[in-house]
Amino acid sequence: MPTRWAWLLDGRTHSRPATVHAEGCSGATDRAHPVGTMQALDALARPGTMACTVCDAAEALLPILAHVQNDVPPATDHRPLR
Repeated sequence: MPTRWAWLLDGRTHSRPATVHAEGCSGATDRAHPVGTMQALDALARPGTMACTVCDAAEALLPILAHVQNDVPPATDHRPLR
């Protein structure tokens, strides 16, 4: 496991969705730019953004994203606390 994770966000093009890659991934294009872990997770939470399966991005980030999304109450839950 790396001591420090570094991610690249490869923006959407006409034929490809936006994709998060691990730094150094051979699947990233020259348009990819560095992002932190929280920015990578935020990008993956948006519809249409994918995590690369060629590198460690999908294996490392998707379980974290799933865990966070399961812990957050639905946005429509606005009941007052008593």
